[in-house]
Amino acid sequence: MVLWQSDLRISWRAQWHSLLVHGIAATVILLLPWPLSYMPLWMLLLSLVVFDCVRSQRRIYARHGEFALLDDYRVKWQGRDWTLARAPLMLPGGMLLRLRDQASTQQQRLWLASDSLSAREWRDLRRLLLMARCKPR
Repeated sequence: MVLWQSDLRISWRAQWHSLLVHGIAATVILLLPWPLSYMPLWMLLLSLVVFDCVRSQRRIYARHGEFALLDDYRVKWQGRDWTLARAPLMLPGGMLLRLRDQASTQQQRLWLASDSLSAREWRDLRRLLLMARCKPR
């Protein structure tokens, strides 16, 4: 039985946060007074920041789609069944779910930002997961 279901959207706040952090790192690298002999290191560091920014944006984009909280607090996401490996970490702007695949031993962390859901859906999901935390297992 489905306790809660929604279509997760891409979090604009997470995308902007990622761009801001990577932009600050790139700015620091560019503004530091590098000797001319350190040019290869400077270019390497700047390239790593840019590639990590692209990787971060792709990971944020991949976290959308149909998400359902089932009875016994199992999760159906991306066509697979997951169990909650630990109690969710709740923050005002999001929550971190640690998921374990039921078919294998694979684990995944899923950050759900509050702006990837409507305000009502966010409130309902938080309430259900907080209730799950209180239940003895």
